Amino acid sequence: MSKGRILQFSAGFQLGDAISQEMLELKKKLKSEGYTSELYSENINKPDRSYVTKFNKADIKNDDVIVYHHSIHSDVLPFILKFKNKKILIYHNVTPNHFFEPYDLKFTYLLTEGRNDLYQIKDQFDAYFAVSDFNKQELTELGYRNVKLMPLNLNFSKWESYNKSPITKKDLQFLFVGRIAPNKKQNDLIKFAKIWKEKTHKNFHLKLIGFSNPNQQSYLDELEFMIKSYDLENQVEIVSYVNEEILSKYYRESNYFISMSEHEGFCVPLMEAMYFQLPVIAYKAGAIAETLGGSGFLFSEKNYEVLVDLILKLESTPILKETQINHQTERLSHYLKSTSIEPLMNYLEAK
Repeated sequence: MSKGRILQFSAGFQLGDAISQEMLELKKKLKSEGYTSELYSENINKPDRSYVTKFNKADIKNDDVIVYHHSIHSDVLPFILKFKNKKILIYHNVTPNHFFEPYDLKFTYLLTEGRNDLYQIKDQFDAYFAVSDFNKQELTELGYRNVKLMPLNLNFSKWESYNKSPITKKDLQFLFVGRIAPNKKQNDLIKFAKIWKEKTHKNFHLKLIGFSNPNQQSYLDELEFMIKSYDLENQVEIVSYVNEEILSKYYRESNYFISMSEHEGFCVPLMEAMYFQLPVIAYKAGAIAETLGGSGFLFSEKNYEVLVDLILKLESTPILKETQINHQTERLSHYLKSTSIEPLMNYLEAK
């Protein structure tokens, strides 16, 4: 017999993104604790409709507990606020709107309202959780009280059915995984590729893996124009959203994971890179340093020539590269041991 129903809501659902994966993991872990969990969203990726239901079709009973994953404004929030049920907020961060203003005014508006929502709802939920200390601090600064940390429940068992062995390629392989979006700064990765080519004259490849929102086509066009104008068409490749098997292949054949992102509430691909034992080199922004937990190479200034020199040093000093990978492996192990739904369970069992 079920202990009760936990209904999870989000603005959007797409397999592969952090919030959707967290919803699925919470559902699985709640089931193991004797609860039933159902998933609801507004913007649902067409192939993923078997996992989640349109939010306005939710049949909410008086005893149901509502969990809302917040990252952007949508019609989901006013919908759930109409109900008197127990409500839990899980905060995944709202990307600052200024990144999107030149590319997508509608998305800019939704981010602006998503940030404004935080001022309106701080007394309308019964419990508040954040997936990183960075996010927790944001809520605290806005006047939220008793915000609890609940790290993301990462599921790396999904990779175990695929080959984990590295794929050796003749040329150096750089990788970044994340939405094709202005805050992710793929344009700066292309600038790095230009400097790498000019300075080293070594063959290489840079793959940029991620979903591209059709409403932000102008940003993708900008990236493709840069690739062409810098004469990088044989070196830099933008790959749209791929399944887990293909993604694992891209990780396995890469030598370095490089991030220029300027805003992250956590950044799951950093952990994925650690899992596949890729040295991580990342711009220090948002929760990046917290996620890396003292491992990886962080930089605070985008000096591409310095980054080229760093990678050349790692290539010529295998022990340095191996030490970094070992530190990352320790960090990943420590993080995975710290993740659980205990904070959520403490609230549910006490209510």
